[in-house]
Amino acid sequence: MASGGPSEPEKAKSYENYLQLEKVLGGVRRLSEVNNDPAHDEHLFIVIHQAFELWFKQMLFDLESIIEIFDSKPGRDEKQMLTITQRLERIVLIWKLLIDQFFIIETIPPLNFLEFRHHLGSASGFQSLQFRLLENKFGIRDEDRKKYANKTYIDMLDAESSKDKLRESTKDKTLLSVVQLWLEDMDDIDSDFWQRYKKAVVHSGNQASFEGVVDKDKYESDREDGIRRLSHKAFKGALRISLLRDEPGYCLPYKVLSLITDVDGLIMKWRYNHVLMVHRMIGSKAGTGGSSGYQYLQSTVSDKYRIFIDFFNMSTFLMPRRDLKPLKNDSVRTET
Repeated sequence: MASGGPSEPEKAKSYENYLQLEKVLGGVRRLSEVNNDPAHDEHLFIVIHQAFELWFKQMLFDLESIIEIFDSKPGRDEKQMLTITQRLERIVLIWKLLIDQFFIIETIPPLNFLEFRHHLGSASGFQSLQFRLLENKFGIRDEDRKKYANKTYIDMLDAESSKDKLRESTKDKTLLSVVQLWLEDMDDIDSDFWQRYKKAVVHSGNQASFEGVVDKDKYESDREDGIRRLSHKAFKGALRISLLRDEPGYCLPYKVLSLITDVDGLIMKWRYNHVLMVHRMIGSKAGTGGSSGYQYLQSTVSDKYRIFIDFFNMSTFLMPRRDLKPLKNDSVRTET
C-alpha cells in the first residue's frame, strides 16, 4: 500500500484480544497474597467491586445518550422515545443485577472479611468516581448530600483528575433537568385539560387533598422547602401523561415516566442493600475511609437522595379516569 493511503480497519485478533482480558482479569490482585497473608475470600470481594464498576460504566454510557436525546427537540419524537425506553429498560435490569450482587458478597462470613480488611488501608467504596458521576448525571444536588467524615464527596477522591471530572459533572445537564424541560413541553400541548382537571377536583368533594398541585403558589412553596423537585409546569405535564396514558401518543411517554420511577426506586434499594451488607460485615465499626460506616450509609437512604420522588407522589393527585370527560385534541403532537 502506498504511503499516505487509507489504513486497514483494526480487527480483533482473538476473543482474548478483543475483550482485553489480560488487562481485565489481571486487575484481580489480592493484597493479602502480595503481603504473604493470603485470604481466599478477598478474590470475590475484588471481583464483585470490579463488576460494579463495569456496570457503572455501561449505565453512564447509556444515561449520557438518554440525556443527549432528551436535550434535542428532534429527540422527542416517537422513534427517539422508543430508543429512550429501550435504554432505560437496560438500566433498570442492570440495577436489579447489582442489587442481587450483594447476595453473593454476603457469602463472605464477617470473620473471613476481617482476614483481609486491614489490607484495604483507607480505600473505600465512597471513592467510586463512576458512582458519584452517576448520581450527578441523575440529578442529585450537592446541598442534599451527607458529608463524609466532615469532607465533601469530591474531597474524598484521591486523584486530582477524578476531582476535576466530578466538578465538571456538576455543571452538565442532568436527567432531571432535561426531563423537566420535556415535561414542561408536554404541559403546553393543550387545550383545556388543566381546566377539566381542576373542575373534576372541585366535584371530587376533597379539594384539600389536591391543593398541593392545583394551587401553584402552594406547590412552589413546597418546592422551595425541598418537598418538590420538578417545576409546577413539569409536574402538570407528568400528571397529564399519567392520566392520559391510554390515549394516542401518551403510551411511550408514560412508559418513560414508569422506567425513570423504577430506576429511582432501584437505586434506593441498592443503597439499602448496601447498608445491610455493611452492617452484617462490620457491625458498627468505622468505615475504612474514615466515616462512621453503617451509620453514615444509613443516612443516605433518605428522600433527599430520591431524585424523582415527585413521580412517586404523583399517585396523590390521580383520580378515576371516569371523572375526567373525554378530551378533544389531547393526543400528543409529535414533532416533524
